[in-house]
Amino acid sequence: MAIKERTQQMRVVAEILLIHLPDMLAQDQALAHDLLAVVGTALHAIYEDAEQSAKAWDKKAYHIRADEMRQEWDWALAASNYALGLALRPEPLTNAVLNKMRVMIRPGLERPARHQLTDPERFRGAAQAVRVQQSHKRAPVRG
Repeated sequence: MAIKERTQQMRVVAEILLIHLPDMLAQDQALAHDLLAVVGTALHAIYEDAEQSAKAWDKKAYHIRADEMRQEWDWALAASNYALGLALRPEPLTNAVLNKMRVMIRPGLERPARHQLTDPERFRGAAQAVRVQQSHKRAPVRG
């Protein structure tokens, strides 16, 4: 993932948090949880990519550049964990938790000029998919 892809992922995150989720809170809590799972997954991918890029800079002995990259995106892991935690909880989402989520995103979110997501319904089941994926990661290996 390059800067262009990270920027595009951030646009999707902004659209979900600023446009789709506020409408979903009153209408469909299950879909709101699914959309928050998508946000958490996207932020985690952004963090992983930034860390991979920083490691590449470290290999080239550009340590200052690597540190700048890590500092620029260090918020993404905490925001991802928070979003995924909210998505996997059975409690209903509120505007207060969405506002906290928005504040955690450091560069700030701007409402996108045009929509990236035409149908948020296609993400139905995302929270369950994340739950299944996490249960596979946590399963102990026994011999």
